[in-house]
Amino acid sequence: MAYIDVDQDPETFSSSSALLEPNHPNDKVVFAGLYWCATLPDRTNSIQPINKIAIKTPQSENYFTVNGSIIYDAKEHNKHNANAPYLCFSDITNEIKKKPWGSYTVANIQASQEQIEGGSAAGWVLYIVYESDIIPYHQISLYDGFSYIYNKPVQINFKDFVTPKIEKITPKLTIAALEGDLNLEGDNIRINTSNSNKWFYISNSLRSGQNIFNSKITHYNTDFNKRTPASLNTLGYDVFLDKIQSKELSFSNIDQVNLKISSLGDKFYITNIGFSIEIDEDFARKKIESITSIANPIEQKKTEIIEQKENSKILTKTITTTSKENSSSVKKITNNPLTSIEVIRKPKEIKTYIFHSNIAPEGYYIVANAYQNIHYAHDFANKISTKKIKPFIFKNPDNQLYYLTLGHYNSQTTAEKAYYNNINNSYFQEYWIAKIQHTNKFLQNSYEKKPRVEKEIATIKVNHTNSILKKGYYLVSNVFEIPSNATKYLDLLKKQGFTPSYFINPINNYHYTYLDYYTDLEKIKNDYFSNYNNRFFDEYWIMEIILE
Repeated sequence: MAYIDVDQDPETFSSSSALLEPNHPNDKVVFAGLYWCATLPDRTNSIQPINKIAIKTPQSENYFTVNGSIIYDAKEHNKHNANAPYLCFSDITNEIKKKPWGSYTVANIQASQEQIEGGSAAGWVLYIVYESDIIPYHQISLYDGFSYIYNKPVQINFKDFVTPKIEKITPKLTIAALEGDLNLEGDNIRINTSNSNKWFYISNSLRSGQNIFNSKITHYNTDFNKRTPASLNTLGYDVFLDKIQSKELSFSNIDQVNLKISSLGDKFYITNIGFSIEIDEDFARKKIESITSIANPIEQKKTEIIEQKENSKILTKTITTTSKENSSSVKKITNNPLTSIEVIRKPKEIKTYIFHSNIAPEGYYIVANAYQNIHYAHDFANKISTKKIKPFIFKNPDNQLYYLTLGHYNSQTTAEKAYYNNINNSYFQEYWIAKIQHTNKFLQNSYEKKPRVEKEIATIKVNHTNSILKKGYYLVSNVFEIPSNATKYLDLLKKQGFTPSYFINPINNYHYTYLDYYTDLEKIKNDYFSNYNNRFFDEYWIMEIILE
């Protein structure tokens, strides 16, 4: 590992920059909080204290030193010794409020340059709260702290507000995390409200619901590139700002929103969480009156502030994000143990893997997670082994990950039944179904002697300006996470006289192989029920591409 140093200044050993732009010309900054974090187990040759860095802002022509407070240091707690992460903070409001808009460069964040467990990572994020008179009242809650995510979920409750009774309310969420891995699935964020007992997964086109921390810096549904360096894979540092939009969940007339962050494979650390939601105007005015009646307003700022309509921006080493929000509070994140909860499984596509027969038997597997280290897989397998769950581990030769499975099934029907009933109500955490086919023995005759059953048509909605996909219907026969497996499968179909093709789903980047493309729904339904004119007897389904 080596430091990134973009400024060509001999006085700095690491640096990165990003651009902060205003939403409106008259926006006024009222708070600027700088956080930085890294992994640094060996500190015998440290150049300076971990809480000392340098920053160059639009208000300053040159670097100035920042001596922050240490929020968390693994060395002090004798925890996570293999990578020893730390998190620091400094309020730099006075240093930037006169001239906040422009380029920021942060330098001299210390991180390990050695090969350590999980890899070395570092990053910084600048939270900007600014006021504006052109939007409704919002409440912002800013949590800082340091929480290790693995096995046991962390739950955060946002409360002490009331939202208006209007149809459309779109909260915004931002999270910064250290050590998220692009290739490991199982990390997720779920959300519910005071009016709902069900939990719903948060995701977007760049962040899967089962791999939301994937070493990216994103602004809504796009990678942010107004920063240097501008790599798409940040190698272990995540920041994202996203709108929470859910058809199943209403944020109207509520007084609490809850998040649950968990992982069964990827191990990472949450450093910051920011949440913004529109609040009822009468509630806001009463809150303002109660705050202005307090004799010491400086102390009150440490809790919640709603006396001004404010907005929030987030600036990191690789992103500038924009949201129209107000009022911040700073709290600590706490851990809650996982308890058995009601889990309503949503339909998921089955991913296919093609192996030699010595890897694992053919069939359908419910997979709990994939691990880089087999010892982690065995540790978790020992924890969950019961009469109903008999874990099995196999190594995928294409990505070198160890897959921990909870059950093996001969048919898709029995696998889906177990999937939806939480394996006879014995496992309530996240999982997915994988199909294993052996090399040169891909096609099955499942429907040669039994009729097809009608299934709900799957849909993919994509932006027409950024897609080469054609609107219409596809007779999809498989989904592949690994491109080489898709190529093998297509070659086999061609040898058997088919003319298949594939498309890449922009939401998850998986390869979808299909037998044919249609513009007529009735025509594809006829081919579906006729086993593609009595030629194809393996599993397939209808998928519709919708261009928006």
